[in-house]
Amino acid sequence: MLVIVIALGTFQTIFAADLSPGPENDAGAACTEIKSALHALADSEHAESLALDLASGGGNSTAIVEARLSVLLDRTQDLRVTLRRVRQSAVARDPMVDQCTRMGFRALVISEKLTSDVEGVLFGGNGNDSFAQAPAVTPGAPAASPSAPTP
Repeated sequence: MLVIVIALGTFQTIFAADLSPGPENDAGAACTEIKSALHALADSEHAESLALDLASGGGNSTAIVEARLSVLLDRTQDLRVTLRRVRQSAVARDPMVDQCTRMGFRALVISEKLTSDVEGVLFGGNGNDSFAQAPAVTPGAPAASPSAPTP
């Protein structure tokens, strides 16, 4: 997650461009639209990580984590809609747009994994609201898989 935030932070100067043209008008506008959605997603991932950090410290911050998760889910959906719109546009086959959509889809997969992990911590069904019992959510690390039942 931190890697995404850092990587997307490098695109911050690109966001100063005019966002008014739609993705069907030119490749640059399509990439700018995707990067803008990625930037919003990275901001919400950062906010979620801060909320998780507060909650892991033993505070009663479950409501904050849930609220930030809701925003994160909204930003993930916004990226999904943007990618769909760009993929259906006239410039979808442009190499620059293809690279931007690939970057967007990679971020979408990572974000969906993150939201799934957070939902597992929040709503895992173990009956305990403590984050101390929850598995650590680390960026780039594979999720712990359940052990296979022995015959």
